[in-house]
Amino acid sequence: MNKPSFFQNVVGMFKDKHTPLRDKLLIAGGTVYILSPVDLVPDLIMLLGYTDDLAVLIGTYRVFRRSYNNYVRRSDVVAEQEWKWK
Repeated sequence: MNKPSFFQNVVGMFKDKHTPLRDKLLIAGGTVYILSPVDLVPDLIMLLGYTDDLAVLIGTYRVFRRSYNNYVRRSDVVAEQEWKWK
């Protein structure tokens, strides 16, 4: 049995009903904000302009990492239980 790739796990995490909707929305919203050219604080302002991007990046990463790790643990437990029954 092959282990799923990182991207397969990410798609699975977003499809999983046990991943909180709040986390899915925060990850998607944070990603859109980081990729968007529109900022709360314009990047033209020295150093201060990048602090909002950095804060969103760190927050999004922390939510993603927690949700991703929880999903991988859950899916590993389910796969292990299924393997025992075969």
